[in-house]
Amino acid sequence: MSTYENYGAEVSFSLDPDTARSLVSACDEYRMTLEHLSIAAGKLSWVGGFGTLASGRALQVKFEEKAVGGPDALVDVLASHIAVVEAMQAQFQASVDNAFDQESLNVSTLKSIDQPN
Repeated sequence: MSTYENYGAEVSFSLDPDTARSLVSACDEYRMTLEHLSIAAGKLSWVGGFGTLASGRALQVKFEEKAVGGPDALVDVLASHIAVVEAMQAQFQASVDNAFDQESLNVSTLKSIDQPN
């Protein structure tokens, strides 16, 4: 039971269909940006220029693992962000779909009402 239910208040959330459409579009653009960044990060699985010393090689591996394969690697973080954006986009799209479904139901209901002659 939510805090508001304890006080007898009704809690609801609504989203304007036009706003939801804009959010769906924004999510799509952001997801594509994240996917491009993920591809670019994947290309960092090998970096050079650190020399042949053991310390240089250790630093090279550290940088490579920051991009791909290590704990909290950039490609993994970007993948989790993409999953969140996709989930948000699905929720916004469901809001648009529900609004259209409700509008159709309202129109059908109004059409079925007997009108006085």
